[in-house]
Amino acid sequence: MRSVKTPLSRRALISSAVGTGVAGAVLLGSDTSASALTSGDLQVTGSTRAFALGEQRSASLLSTDGLGTGLTTVSVDVDGGHMIGVTFPSGASTDTVSLRVKTATGSWTTWRDVPLNDSEPDPDTAEGRRSVTASDPLWVGALGTGATVQVRLPSADVHDAHLQLVDAGESTTLARRTLDAAQPLATKASPRVLPQPAIKTRAQWGADESLRKGGVSYSDTIKACVVHHTADGGTYSQAEVPSVIRGMYRYHTVSLGWSDLGYNFVVDRFGGIWEGRAGGITQPVIGAHAGGFNLDTFGVSMMGDFTSVAPSAACLESVAQVIAWKLSTYGLPADGVAYLTSAGGGTAKYSPGTTVKLRTINAHRDVGYTACPGNVGFTKMDWIRGRVGQLLGGATTTAIDAKYQAIGGAGNIGGPTTPENDTPNGSGSYRFYSGGAIYWSKATGAHTVRGAILALWGQLGWENGLGYPTTDDSPAKGGFYNHFQGGSIYWSPATGAHEVRGAIRLKWAAMGWEGGPAGFPVTGDRQAAGGWFTHFQGGSIYYSAKTGARWTTGAIRDRWAALGWERGLGFPTIDDTKTPNGKGYFNVFEKGNVYWSPATGAHAVAGDYLDAYGALGWENSWLGFPTRDAYSVDGGTRVDFEGGSLTWSRTTDQITAKKK
Repeated sequence: MRSVKTPLSRRALISSAVGTGVAGAVLLGSDTSASALTSGDLQVTGSTRAFALGEQRSASLLSTDGLGTGLTTVSVDVDGGHMIGVTFPSGASTDTVSLRVKTATGSWTTWRDVPLNDSEPDPDTAEGRRSVTASDPLWVGALGTGATVQVRLPSADVHDAHLQLVDAGESTTLARRTLDAAQPLATKASPRVLPQPAIKTRAQWGADESLRKGGVSYSDTIKACVVHHTADGGTYSQAEVPSVIRGMYRYHTVSLGWSDLGYNFVVDRFGGIWEGRAGGITQPVIGAHAGGFNLDTFGVSMMGDFTSVAPSAACLESVAQVIAWKLSTYGLPADGVAYLTSAGGGTAKYSPGTTVKLRTINAHRDVGYTACPGNVGFTKMDWIRGRVGQLLGGATTTAIDAKYQAIGGAGNIGGPTTPENDTPNGSGSYRFYSGGAIYWSKATGAHTVRGAILALWGQLGWENGLGYPTTDDSPAKGGFYNHFQGGSIYWSPATGAHEVRGAIRLKWAAMGWEGGPAGFPVTGDRQAAGGWFTHFQGGSIYYSAKTGARWTTGAIRDRWAALGWERGLGFPTIDDTKTPNGKGYFNVFEKGNVYWSPATGAHAVAGDYLDAYGALGWENSWLGFPTRDAYSVDGGTRVDFEGGSLTWSRTTDQITAKKK
């Protein structure tokens, strides 16, 4: 593989060579990757052809140019095509190749030096593993039939090199799909970020979506921008812009094996801004624009080669406009600092795992061994940063922005992963971050929600369910909680996240929240037969409109449960209560009582038995605590107590008490 430590010197060496040997090349396959996509009213055609430069057709391949430079020129006769590039499936010893073309009726163009792998995926991704060493693509316009392409490269690289000839094809609906320049792509511009500039869609440049490989990959957030140039000629017309982008897209996906177009946005010399890689222009889509630094960044590429000439004023203004808008959606300043960790590989300046302090707006050469965005283009970076700063000065600081900064920003809740948006019901706003979310309403203010609590709140319907948060996520005794307008969600490692609402929540609060005997909830609010309940680590709270919210626990609760919960003895009408003699506990349910003592365990007394038991003095009488629930005997039923029994006779319909 090529070295990445001295690419500019090698580029200079190749650029200075004059006089070459000339050889022929063999076409590997004719239109082996041609396509014609029809999707609705969108029709896109195009093809990619590869020529093996090391396979001669007639003349002997010359290994040197006679000047001792070790360079060889290979000629390839072609028909059609708009864009060319060179790939090296097994790697290359060089960092630059030179290209020129001649149409059937024209003369040779000047030699153009094209860098290798100026943009690329990160090496540890599936896209990176598919990628091959390659030059940047060069737009040459419509070549027509009988054209010739010449490639000048080191002799040692010829046998592994392939000329890629891309026919950008045509999209038959571009004119019908072109939007008014003032019409934004997004459906709604948030007042909390800069207005979105006019951005033309992938459909408008004619993206053949069948060429994409795999799904879209996303970062957690956006931390920085990287500015590029395409290192391509700037001779295209405004009408040719969609074709140029289609050519780059086909070169990236078909010739290089990438998932999609490498850049997130492309800006032409007329000031047009174009959607690049798919996945959503507001989203943190991972591109293939800055090897080693594609995570948490977005790439904006100026169409043209700005090594010796400056980008147009229209291009620079649009670059600043799209960067400012995108940064505003993630709450980032023009002159901020970003800490990014290199994935290494390819042209990356930093080894894998190295955390680098960068600016929020960077040139490609800041993170990679490359001349991108060109020597003159690089001199415009300060202008771009300054203009972005001016534009961002018009963005409104919101309550969510203020909250984010007050809690420590990314160091507390991570970087933003969505723009700030209005809630669907229009009563507030929200923003998601890699570590949670901040929600705001006029009634509640701005508060953080995270993790399992955030997930459960969402399942319950967000602000349309429990309402807006009224506190930040806060530490509890062994867990965390958020209070909301309509209840609370509590979480602990042992119990997970559960909601508590209404009278049950008030009862639990009166008992000391999670620090009281109940502990954390182990269920959410659940509907009972005629009421509601929540189970806790230490017991249960049951509620009905008739009885209110009542607490029951331990053996009394277990006995009540065994008898059918509220469908058996009904709802509890009091909390579990110590007996007056201090020897046990009891609870009064709608259809009977449950008594417990250490000596007897928990047993129910109901109906006429309960009346008779009470008439004798309850557990303070000679009967003491019940030792057995009602059971059948000859001629009736019986309840046993510590000091005797109560027996009901079916014959007399009377209850008699008997001492042991």
